[in-house]
Amino acid sequence: MDKQILIVEDEKDCAELLRYHLQKENYQTVVARNGEEAIDAVQCYRLDAVLLDVMLPELSGWEVCRLLRESSKGKCLPIIMLTALSDEESRVKGLSLGADDYLSKPYSMKELLLKVRKHLDRQDAVRQFSARAQEQDTALQYMIHEMRNAMTVIGGYSGVALKKEDPRRYLKPIHVAAVHAESLLNDASLLSKLEKGGSSLPMETMDIVDLVKDVADTFHDGANKKRREIVIMNFRPCQVRVNRTAARQVLVNLLSNAGKYSPECGRIWVYFDEHPYSVDVSIKDEGCGIRQEELPRIFEKYYRAAGSEQVKGAGLGLFIVHLLAESMGGKITVMSDQGAGSTFTVSFVKAEEMALDSGRRGSVKAEQW
Repeated sequence: MDKQILIVEDEKDCAELLRYHLQKENYQTVVARNGEEAIDAVQCYRLDAVLLDVMLPELSGWEVCRLLRESSKGKCLPIIMLTALSDEESRVKGLSLGADDYLSKPYSMKELLLKVRKHLDRQDAVRQFSARAQEQDTALQYMIHEMRNAMTVIGGYSGVALKKEDPRRYLKPIHVAAVHAESLLNDASLLSKLEKGGSSLPMETMDIVDLVKDVADTFHDGANKKRREIVIMNFRPCQVRVNRTAARQVLVNLLSNAGKYSPECGRIWVYFDEHPYSVDVSIKDEGCGIRQEELPRIFEKYYRAAGSEQVKGAGLGLFIVHLLAESMGGKITVMSDQGAGSTFTVSFVKAEEMALDSGRRGSVKAEQW
């Protein structure tokens, strides 16, 4: 048990007795002799509960309790007040100042330990509930972010299809986006589990070039309102080990970002670079670029670089790309010059049989598409 209890007691013998019994129960202890030491200890240590004597020199236990409840680190700490004052008015005063419990001296050590355990268990339950609520909120934010990309494709292509006499050529990207959206819904909590390190992705072998072309196709016509051209260079069929839904999310986010930050009628360049055991897919835009000092933080959750205020977003896209790429055994890097665009490169692991063969023959450049 790694729970740490703060004992606030000016009488040395009482403090040592409390320390002894708490340590017998495998609690760690910190002792403060007065109110000022108690307030400092709450700021300096990671505490789980406070045993607070009322009759302290200079700063009373009442005042310490009030100040702790007003501080960020002390507002949620379980506080059990210990005092020789046994009248109802004193108990009510302690509870009204924010104390969680009250024991009158002389108290039973067994009762005190039971109260400590009760409040620690309650604190653990609150933390677990908060963690579950945060996980659900994170999963919802991820889902909203990714579903927005899918809905952009579906809405764009269906809008174009409605204006055409023969809408059949627009049905494939609508269908692909709908299938991807269904996959996202089926794995609604996947990203939050990956973030916590509590899950792994099912992997399959597929041609990364086919997937890139498939994703690029969804950004033409209906989903490409600013008529940006996507140019795919030096490709050749190459089998990689990926999770199809995750790899698609990575490419959708990178191409979507490239489109958001590219000028109207600009170009988005996609390059392939084959290595003995991996394939790099680089996506280069012609946008405003990223300042060098911001590059180390660009994959942080909720981080948005300077100049991105005019583009809608929550700062989740690149964080998701980084999380998914690493979960598939790959990585994501970025190169950028302010005013000259950015290049994001995601590395995918080759299928084993191709990696072995490529290691023997070396990489081969392919023709332009």
